[in-house]
Amino acid sequence: MRRNFLRACIITLCFTWGFSSTAVAAPFSSIVIDATSGRTLQQYRASQSRYPASLTKLMSLYIMFEEIEAERLTPKTPIYVSRQAARQPASRLGLKAGTTLPAEIAMKALLVKSANDVATAIAEHISGSEAKFARRMTRKARELGLYDTHFTNASGLYHWRQQSSARDMAKLAQALLTRFPQFERLWQTSDFRFEDKQYRSHNRVVRRLSGAIGMKTGYIRASGYNIATAVQRDNKRIIIIIMGGTSAEARDRHAISLANRSLARAQPYVAKTKANTAQLHQAALWLNTSAGELANELTKPTRGMVLADLPRDWKIQVGAFSASVHAYSQLQRIRRVLGPQLENSEGRAEQIVRNGRPMYRARFANLSEPQAFHLCRSLREVTPSCLPIAP
Repeated sequence: MRRNFLRACIITLCFTWGFSSTAVAAPFSSIVIDATSGRTLQQYRASQSRYPASLTKLMSLYIMFEEIEAERLTPKTPIYVSRQAARQPASRLGLKAGTTLPAEIAMKALLVKSANDVATAIAEHISGSEAKFARRMTRKARELGLYDTHFTNASGLYHWRQQSSARDMAKLAQALLTRFPQFERLWQTSDFRFEDKQYRSHNRVVRRLSGAIGMKTGYIRASGYNIATAVQRDNKRIIIIIMGGTSAEARDRHAISLANRSLARAQPYVAKTKANTAQLHQAALWLNTSAGELANELTKPTRGMVLADLPRDWKIQVGAFSASVHAYSQLQRIRRVLGPQLENSEGRAEQIVRNGRPMYRARFANLSEPQAFHLCRSLREVTPSCLPIAP
């Protein structure tokens, strides 16, 4: 009998060990990054798998912004509510199947109310189905270098395959602020009105933390309490991600503590992109303001210099090869990974002679110093040999 008991214990332990190798790790993780350099200022288990919950909607908004720039969405575009969208669980607006709502309300509902019925309706409008939209979200995650991230829905409702990490969420938040600076005011939206009802934001950190730029909170039972927020103070900007808080209050207190401890170690903020006139006019329609007012907000001294104002005489080297064809292949590979971050750079295969033989250095030129260091950090998992090259 004792032998059978021991055998049962051994089988149970083996099963548990085998299962734990694929299970999601302990729930809490966090990271703070410098928004200018991308340098990690603090982190705790930041690369471990987590359920993103409604932080997922940051990627849904990223896709919406792309559709807006492509002129496929306007503020008044009607978003149809299907039966599938209407049956999504809370949090939701309680939309009825067969109705529509304007895209500008849908955007605010995603951010402020974290409405799951709206997330599904947007996904179906853009891609035809939520499954197709989720595949687009995952492809975009790969383009942005989010290798720990996989999406199965647009809202963040529980699915065992819908996972990310604090580090990936920080990269996504940074990409949103960098790629779409014209929509920065959106992140501080505290309320909106729809069908004679006022909806207020769940994000209390915006009101409690000096310099907070908002962004997104999230919660499902499997994830705990999550938050993504940027903080700008004293001409420094950081991005904070917390996943797995034990309560909203504990999460918010921890975010405030991380901000106060990390800002001093951040470098002066330097905006990486500059919205053009067309983008400002486009965003102004969605944010109910003027392009001039948005432009003034983006050029305040506290926001630092835009990338165009910095000398662009740095390079990065992403490999050295014995044949030029391999160097150009590497340049194409890196450009696919970094996408918009290399928009104004120039890829080169620079020839040198080493030991009497030609070698070809794969390099990107026309970069600023902060951009060069940031890009190499972004490529850490792709090519650890990335080197910033000074002029």
